[in-house]
Amino acid sequence: MDFLFETKSKPTSVHVSGNRIRVRLENQTYTIDTDSLIEGLKPKDQNLVTVQMKDGSLLKFLKIRNEIFFHWKGESWNVKLAERSYEVAGQTSPEIKSPMPGKVVQISTSVGSEHGLGETLLILEAMKMENAIKAPYPCSVEEIRKQQGELVQQDEVLLILHRIEVEKT
Repeated sequence: MDFLFETKSKPTSVHVSGNRIRVRLENQTYTIDTDSLIEGLKPKDQNLVTVQMKDGSLLKFLKIRNEIFFHWKGESWNVKLAERSYEVAGQTSPEIKSPMPGKVVQISTSVGSEHGLGETLLILEAMKMENAIKAPYPCSVEEIRKQQGELVQQDEVLLILHRIEVEKT
């Protein structure tokens, strides 16, 4: 199972096979045995694992729903499962909730703004990693419940959206 990366730095890849994760960072490949940590989890499960690398540095990864968040040598990456999207698939609720505890570091919208599917609405920071909260469907923003800099808990309502029906041609 391959993962899609959203990264701003060096080329990085992740491949999951059985109970092993192969992470390629800085031209080095690390294999992590996970004992089915990734594939055996249900969408709402989460785990935090810290692995000491050969050079003594610590690679931390946290799995939340369909994303894995990596932190290594001061850099962070988030990885999404290529074949699933729990956040978007079938979501009809107007409430957008926090997927994890964290801090609102950026609000990229305002009340009345319209957004297409997948557009970033706000960014949460957790464990020095940023997580983009994206529009699950074409929508307009009815209410913003949190402010920049505010701390939030998992499942707290961040935004209220209004679905925009897109005409099919």
